[in-house]
Amino acid sequence: MALAITAALAGCTSDETPPYEPGTEWEPDDALQSAQAILKDDDTPTRLVESGAPHAASGLHETLETSGDKPYRFDIVCDSAEVSKATLVVTRGTSERHFDVACKGTDAVRVNFPAGTPVTVSVASTTGKPEPQGLLVWNLKTLERADVYGCADDIEGC
Repeated sequence: MALAITAALAGCTSDETPPYEPGTEWEPDDALQSAQAILKDDDTPTRLVESGAPHAASGLHETLETSGDKPYRFDIVCDSAEVSKATLVVTRGTSERHFDVACKGTDAVRVNFPAGTPVTVSVASTTGKPEPQGLLVWNLKTLERADVYGCADDIEGC
């Protein structure tokens, strides 16, 4: 079965206060370092398979190999001063799941799924802004079955 992950940025400029102090600008280097720290801040032993950090304005489109015998986990952090959230749509065969990803750069969304056919990850901007500032920092990892927390297949459901 094929698995596609599509994340579409949703919403416009947030009415919520961004995680940046008034008078300071959003800095991509700071956002990248912060997001990478959040993705590493997990006590679960994992093996990094692939990662990326595209700008929200350019979106994301990758095909990820997910073969083997160990479960996978796709982690994503969105950090933006102009985008309030991203909607992660995860598809495998006829199953489709949606996950909201807040773009405050403070939390990771983690999606577990078993090994299988390649995964396609896509992000498209729908903010109405032609060039929203922001980063989508993601990792694809493998882990031991005993280290899967929560649902072992967030696509099919438990």
